[in-house]
Amino acid sequence: MNVITASNSQSGTPGLIRRLGKALSTPFDPEDYLALFDPLQSAREIRARVIGVHRESDQAVTLTLQPNRLWKGHRAGQHVLLGVDIQGVRHQRCFSLSSAPGGAPTISVKRQGQGGVSDHLVSHCREGDLLTLAEPAGDFVLPDAVPERLLMVTAGSGITPVHSIVKSLLASNFDGKVTWVHFERRYRDLMLSDSLAVLRRDPRLDLRLVLSGDSPRDGDQAGRLDEHWLTDNIDDAAGQTVFTCGPAGFLDTVMGWHGEHGRAPLLHERFKAAPVVAGEGGRVHFSRTGGQAEAAAGVSLLEAAEQAGLKPKHGCRMGICHTCKCRVSKGRVRDLQSGESRELNGQEVRICVHAAEGDVELDL
Repeated sequence: MNVITASNSQSGTPGLIRRLGKALSTPFDPEDYLALFDPLQSAREIRARVIGVHRESDQAVTLTLQPNRLWKGHRAGQHVLLGVDIQGVRHQRCFSLSSAPGGAPTISVKRQGQGGVSDHLVSHCREGDLLTLAEPAGDFVLPDAVPERLLMVTAGSGITPVHSIVKSLLASNFDGKVTWVHFERRYRDLMLSDSLAVLRRDPRLDLRLVLSGDSPRDGDQAGRLDEHWLTDNIDDAAGQTVFTCGPAGFLDTVMGWHGEHGRAPLLHERFKAAPVVAGEGGRVHFSRTGGQAEAAAGVSLLEAAEQAGLKPKHGCRMGICHTCKCRVSKGRVRDLQSGESRELNGQEVRICVHAAEGDVELDL
């Protein structure tokens, strides 16, 4: 007679049921059977069903998601690594959540024209589709002690995390003042316009739309951001806490202005890394597979590995999601975002935003 002894980690009836369930389902995991009844459900992966598709324009869409029970919510301003299967291959990209916490999460996506995840979601995503989500991440969030005066400065897709922050703030008992300046080329490019029209009615929010390519309507302005715009158009802009998000050149202008004039903190979010193409490049050795690759200056370790035929785990390719972190056994690397060069010996780095400086041994 066989005797089953409960271990400390799976003691009692629940542990026995789990072990029997796994044994009976061999060679499949119980999760594989769970997915037959409801593909949304998972014991280890945040999955989300698309329950709403709102066409912002022919170039943008807002998707409303219904995550499974593993979703624990997000803080306003955070981003999430989203996965979608395209022709049988899982692709991932980071998106800021455009919704306030508490309800069904939304992401607002603009077509990039490169055939990637964004373009697929805009062109092909439909209600009922299943996506995967990582845990929300990011520090582009309000501090615990919210300042009485806030200045939001955004452009293009940078509208999405600030929309989440402002919507959350106005839904709270916040009794301060928010000035939000959004720069856009044309009205047809504007995302979340219906929601902005509602938010604009709140007396705590001074929302200004600045257009560079269309004639402005009532309440909006024509123009574009330069190093003088905020000082000339916002009362005591330098004394307000600034949140800014947008294209790289736009952010550089805001941060340059703040560096010269700002007297309060500035928080920023970059959607794309700003690589520093400098340094030496070098030879990358892959200690586990035994291969190697010559990497030119500015070529990331991730790109070098892919050129060698490897498929490292990765996500955003922008240094945001940390999915690609890998151990550098030895060698000097350059941070492509900051330009910093440092010698490593057994430390992990995000290989999508670090490049070789001479010989580098990577644990791949």
